Amino acid sequence: MKRTEPHSAHESADSYLSGRWADQCAYFESKASQNQKNYRRTRRLTLFSSLLTPIFIFGSVLITKNNSPLQNYYDFLPLILSTVAIGSYQWEEVHNYGPQWAKFRLVAERLKTHRELFLQKAGVYRGMEEAEALARFVENCEGLIEGTDVNYFILMIDPRQRDME
Repeated sequence: MKRTEPHSAHESADSYLSGRWADQCAYFESKASQNQKNYRRTRRLTLFSSLLTPIFIFGSVLITKNNSPLQNYYDFLPLILSTVAIGSYQWEEVHNYGPQWAKFRLVAERLKTHRELFLQKAGVYRGMEEAEALARFVENCEGLIEGTDVNYFILMIDPRQRDME
């Protein structure tokens, strides 16, 4: 099937904005939101389990003094809570939810900024012919999208390997 070319730069811009640009912007927004939720969940779990650990240690001391039959069970709670605190912290560190949230949010916002600058003929697009502005807009957006892949791999490299390079 033969592809038909849009008739004008305006149609090309509409096609790019409603197609590739919209898909990529939605992708980055979705990934930012997903990483934000995961980051907040793991941090809350770390915070609450860290806060509760010393409270349960103190409770364990009190129960020991009272010779309670619950003592054997109660002694495990600080162990479990501290394990959850360390585990949730390490889980977030391994998956890089915080840095990924920031990265995806930044790219989404930069894509939106370029869209507004392009539509308003402002910033780097000021004074350009429509076709030239569209070409620059596409180059800028595609550069942001492509650069994200490179930044992702840099972010995910083990810091020990990065130091050896």
